[in-house]
Amino acid sequence: MSSFSQTPLFLLLGLLLSCFAFLAAFVICLRRVRRGYEARLRLLAERERVATGLHDTLLQSMQGLILRIQGVGHRLAADSPERLTIERILDQADDVLAEGRHQILALRMPVVYGDNLSQALAAIGQSLQDNFNIPFRMLVGGEQAFIDGDRGEEIYAIAREALYNAFQHAQAATIELELVYGCEFFLVYVRDDGKGMAQPPRGLAGMRERAARLGGTLEVLSLPEQGTEVILKVPGEVCYQSPRKSGWQQRLAAWLGRTEAGS
Repeated sequence: MSSFSQTPLFLLLGLLLSCFAFLAAFVICLRRVRRGYEARLRLLAERERVATGLHDTLLQSMQGLILRIQGVGHRLAADSPERLTIERILDQADDVLAEGRHQILALRMPVVYGDNLSQALAAIGQSLQDNFNIPFRMLVGGEQAFIDGDRGEEIYAIAREALYNAFQHAQAATIELELVYGCEFFLVYVRDDGKGMAQPPRGLAGMRERAARLGGTLEVLSLPEQGTEVILKVPGEVCYQSPRKSGWQQRLAAWLGRTEAGS
């Protein structure tokens, strides 16, 4: 006579318990992910509130003060020492104002997840175009893929910094952003036709640190009066949510599909 542990009922109960345990673990993980996502949303909402407050109060007030000082300076003789001093102060104030806008831009980081990385970058490019009045265009190559959320935010931060540098310092006629969804690598190109760089752009060390955390590389190419190109290269296996098929794999899958359809 077989023991109870060897009966089909025992095996069925064991299978049911395993299913319940797996389901419970899945629910716990799902709740943890949801709590993390909700916490991120709360943080971003608070950052947006702070950014809006800074823009609507501090920067607007500072802009008003700059205009009033300019009005005073225009009443002085063009060659007076006082007017030259005021103009130097106003130049410094413009730099501070530009830095303030940049910091507000950094606070307003959207939730980047899945397939909305390209939309988020298009939005920041459009915003910079409106602020600096420099034409911007965006190109997307390859078959778009879902980007991992944390990696997407790092990629967004790097591209945003590169775009801001181009709009702020390149003195360009046009600025271009290109995303390439390759099989092995995801690439981001930020190009301008400006004056080129005499020295490394601001934030370059931080951009390279972010790229290194992604297992990728960041390269800056620049020629005087011919423009600058920033190239971010991230392994696809790091940033894509699901593996991409290489060219021969795609052709093989298509050939197998045709074979099965014809059989």
